[in-house]
Amino acid sequence: MTVQVDVAIQVYGKPAQTAVTLLSLLRHSGGRIHRIWFVEEKRQPFSARFDRIHAHLGRRLVRYRPPLWIGARQLPARWMYRMRPVRLSLRYQRAWEMSDQPYLFITHNDVLYTGDIIGSLLTRIQGHIAAGPVGQCWNCPAWSAKVCSPETFMHYRPSYEEWTRLSTMHPGARADRYSDVIDPTRPWPLPECRVNEWSMLVDLARARPATLPLGQAVPLGASHGMDTGTQWFHDVLNAGHTVAHMDITPYALHAWASSSGGGYPALADRKEYDRGEALALDHLRSNYPEFGP
Repeated sequence: MTVQVDVAIQVYGKPAQTAVTLLSLLRHSGGRIHRIWFVEEKRQPFSARFDRIHAHLGRRLVRYRPPLWIGARQLPARWMYRMRPVRLSLRYQRAWEMSDQPYLFITHNDVLYTGDIIGSLLTRIQGHIAAGPVGQCWNCPAWSAKVCSPETFMHYRPSYEEWTRLSTMHPGARADRYSDVIDPTRPWPLPECRVNEWSMLVDLARARPATLPLGQAVPLGASHGMDTGTQWFHDVLNAGHTVAHMDITPYALHAWASSSGGGYPALADRKEYDRGEALALDHLRSNYPEFGP
């Protein structure tokens, strides 16, 4: 029997790109997907609506609108994540706590899937708490110094003194924040390090007991630490869990409709936003005519 997974997608704008994300994922991995937790942020940019997606996918979607608007803000204290309305307003958390499947696949809403990514991740995740593209190396001093990589991050564990030396010699783009987030007693994993949650698979049997509200790790969807997921990554690895890196290039293109290669710029730039949505609409017309004009 094929292992089934649930999918969690947090939706903030980009309805056409969201449709491409889900339709391309279903095309390549649909036989492995049980339910799609479709989480619409309480606020939406540029009056975005998702009616066509709801109508087209129907019962495959579990629609949810969080009670609070947190966005990318970092909460000031860990104890706040124990508050249910706060926690269930974080990215992916509703699916994390309510899914009845053994695995949860997490995706951003601006990914174009080109292969069976879920099948490959299911093979890769065995024995690990999560699998996906480990990264943000492009921002990291250890990457610039050529002493660490996605393939070796589990083994490269510098002392705080070594990290300080590296970050002085090779300051990253966000180096001014490092002193605020790094723990001198537990500097590993490094501040930029995470499994990138734009396309990742989580073993819920391992992850739930390790993560709030059941465990001690900050929820994956919290922007606590350097970025979304970095504190969760730090917490679960220091608790003894492991994460498997997988290069997803053969299976997915993240921010494929962005001229900058990232998803955030379009949310502050209407011209860039409209450009990406136009590309996505063209892709839908050419590849998914059943979705409608």
